[in-house]
Amino acid sequence: LAGEAVQNTNFLWNAQVSGPAITHIPQIPATFWVLLTLFIGVAELSRAQTAMVPPSDIPVGKAGRMREDYNPGDIGFDPLNLMPESSEEFYRLQTKELQNGRLAMLGAAGFLAQEAVNGKGILENLFG
Repeated sequence: LAGEAVQNTNFLWNAQVSGPAITHIPQIPATFWVLLTLFIGVAELSRAQTAMVPPSDIPVGKAGRMREDYNPGDIGFDPLNLMPESSEEFYRLQTKELQNGRLAMLGAAGFLAQEAVNGKGILENLFG
């Protein structure tokens, strides 16, 4: 919704991306996708180095083992000190966050399905 509210004023693509959200991906410049891929690769490499046992310390055939002291999802970045102390509370909050993300993906899929059916943007469907 925010993207449609500021349509034609986007600072990333100089208003090159327009129309319903379902048509945006092919309009985004390739440079963005290359930078996004590199950023995700660096983040995943950092996470893997934090979470996984180094291959040199693993017997043959046992690749992909996590460190014993690693809690999945904890990459050591908590500048506001919001992470709970207990692993049970961390797991409970992690489950809530995963469920929230799944619900958001269903909502986004609903918006895209509606746009695919009638070719109108989200705000056009809401406000006429």
